[in-house]
Amino acid sequence: MAKNEQGDAVASRRTGLGAMLEAIPSPVILIDRSDMIVDVNVAFCALAGRDPTYWRCTPLAMHIPHDQYVRYSAEHAHVFATGDDMETEETVKAYDGTPRHVVTRRRRIDVEGDPLVLTILTDITALRDAEARARHLAFHDALTGLPNRAALSEQLAAALDAPARGQPALLLVDLYQFKDINEAFGECVGDALLRAFADRLAGAARGSDWVARTGGDTFALLIDDCPDAAAAEAACRRLLSLANLPLSGPAGAVKLALSIGCAWAEPGVRAEDLHRRAEFALYEAKQQPANEFRLFDAALAAEVQDRRTLEADLRDVVASGEQLDVHYQPVIGAGGNTVVGVEALARWHHPTRGTISPATFIPIAETSGLIVPLGELVLDRAAAMMARFPNVSLAVNLSPIQLRSPGFDRQVLAILARHGMHPGQLQLEVTESAVLAMDPCVEAGLARLRAAGVQLVLDDFGTGYSSLSHLHKLAIDRVKIDQSFVRDIGRSQDARAIIQAVLGIGQSLGLGVTAEGVEDETQQLFLRSFGCHEFQGYLFSRPLPAAEAGTFLETYAERAAA
Repeated sequence: MAKNEQGDAVASRRTGLGAMLEAIPSPVILIDRSDMIVDVNVAFCALAGRDPTYWRCTPLAMHIPHDQYVRYSAEHAHVFATGDDMETEETVKAYDGTPRHVVTRRRRIDVEGDPLVLTILTDITALRDAEARARHLAFHDALTGLPNRAALSEQLAAALDAPARGQPALLLVDLYQFKDINEAFGECVGDALLRAFADRLAGAARGSDWVARTGGDTFALLIDDCPDAAAAEAACRRLLSLANLPLSGPAGAVKLALSIGCAWAEPGVRAEDLHRRAEFALYEAKQQPANEFRLFDAALAAEVQDRRTLEADLRDVVASGEQLDVHYQPVIGAGGNTVVGVEALARWHHPTRGTISPATFIPIAETSGLIVPLGELVLDRAAAMMARFPNVSLAVNLSPIQLRSPGFDRQVLAILARHGMHPGQLQLEVTESAVLAMDPCVEAGLARLRAAGVQLVLDDFGTGYSSLSHLHKLAIDRVKIDQSFVRDIGRSQDARAIIQAVLGIGQSLGLGVTAEGVEDETQQLFLRSFGCHEFQGYLFSRPLPAAEAGTFLETYAERAAA
């Protein structure tokens, strides 16, 4: 058929079609069996450019690349042969060259006995762009723009599935005591330093390395081609060198310190296990001085397994209440004849390991989340014991995790009420690091406890970042001089000077001061000479089991009455 005749035939087919095509808001194109374009609508021209007359009666092949035409032609043939609808999603180029995401739907229709393929293009670019933005937000850190923990998990799994020249190594980098910087300079400065460190870390990474921010002050470096553990160790040392150069921020140059935990993936390790190993290594590194790293190895693996076993045993202890005792160390008044208080101390008597030190099981309780029910169990038993001695205060130690536990203040008051112990008898001991980490919700809870009569004690005062602001921040009632200073009274002028300063602060602010770790008369005499009136230590008594503590308190009460 000549083109003029073909055009006349096409024109006749268009009778009644034009209105139908223009009624469809999406781009539409009609194709016949020979892949000739029969018609298009205005929306199609808005997408592809030109006017409808340019497209009509032209072969589809002249408008698109050959490989794309081959695919389209095969799809048209399938629709013509089977009558089945087809739907695909693809990216096409608009007339101005911009990519558009479209869903292409093809359907066979008959016009005056002639079969045609009606193709409708639905533009979903806005939807896909919104999905891409949402995915970016879900997998990237808003402050630094780096991938986040979720993205790291995906990338780590991919690296383990298809290792490159070597197995992956994961390095977790923590900014050492970064909370102190936030406390000193404010969050704006802290955020600026986090962004600056993120840029420095990304700049130090090699082309195949992968950098992420996994938490508040923790970053990750994934090396996907680490040949062995020695290479992973070398990477840790390379990262530590980043701490040698100060970072510029709104408060001027600040030199950061780092802690690094590293885990190298031997063949067969799972992504979640590798991440957990790196976290264990980082935890161990953070127990060391600044700018140290720890590599997960056989020794650390044994420690981890032992910790897991202890955690499982401790979980049983908290659930059953068995194997756990509360001991009480008396606090003696200045005259030496009165017991003014006791400190409750948890003791774990393991059936096979014997007595386990609190220095061992308390950190396990904190990292596992068991510290909250463990603390409630200790307070419950101690309140039941001390309700018998209303004139003797009860001090219990608090973890920052307990302080952040929802409803902590209500739980404390409920335990005291259950045993008939007056809130004014209770002293809650918090450390300076716990004060630094407090948020408004924690402060509000402690304020409610103080309003009920509970006293707040700042424990180990002078060992951290001591500041008078800490004393005012929570309206502290009492401070405790750390035993490390008391121990050095006889041999360190600095220790004596610090003790005098703490006692002076207490007297100036009207705070009570208790000295811990008093072991001999010389220490007691020095402390008393500078105005310390409460003492705790082995000079007076070791921590006592409940029965012995009860006898001890009764004896002192009788002595005071006489």
